Amino acid sequence: MHPIVVLARSLAVLALMASLPAAGVAVFVFGADRNAAGDSVTLVFFGGLLLLLSTPWWRVGAPRSRAARLREMVLLWCVVSFSIHLTWELGWLLLRDTIRESPDAVWSYAWWAYIDGGDARYATNDSTLVAMEMLSVANGVAGATALLFRQARPRAIVPTLVLMATAVVHLYSTFLYFATEVLDGYPNVDTTSGVDLVIKFWLLNGVWLVMPFCVLAWGRKQLREGASTSADRA
Repeated sequence: MHPIVVLARSLAVLALMASLPAAGVAVFVFGADRNAAGDSVTLVFFGGLLLLLSTPWWRVGAPRSRAARLREMVLLWCVVSFSIHLTWELGWLLLRDTIRESPDAVWSYAWWAYIDGGDARYATNDSTLVAMEMLSVANGVAGATALLFRQARPRAIVPTLVLMATAVVHLYSTFLYFATEVLDGYPNVDTTSGVDLVIKFWLLNGVWLVMPFCVLAWGRKQLREGASTSADRA
């Protein structure tokens, strides 16, 4: 891997992992405004995610095919997405009552940085949201398991099918997440803030409406290559 790509990915991963803890320190140690810190987390996280996903397409190092670049981007995306399902979203499911009752606690700011302005439903027990998050966590478990099996057998069909299925679930749950809020007239989002409405609510979550199509395109190609290989062997 080219050193520039290694550096970019390291910075992107640092942004994804450190933005929330850094914001918590800024708010609770140095007294920074919590809404401004939450906006900063959103911008840094979104920028880090885009940076990470763009690196397979950089024209540095040895030439590679579009299929190889797509595969690399999809695998990076799956790792990030499933990690979020199994940390932030699972944590919210397990601790949502305590999170709602502890808006000023240091530990709960990992969720309140998004709740503040981004989506107040996470400060409630909204049954639709709980159901969607349960689906997302189950999706994360299935996807992470498929990734592990795929590491052992890169050309196995079943892990590819499972990853494609997780993409379909992402499309369904993300569409439902957006539609329920929009149809209700944005009662839970701060529409006076461009960062909260455009970036925190729409663009950041919207990645889960775009990347599933990349996963499906990659999976289709994988399945076609597997079928061709089987036909050649026959």
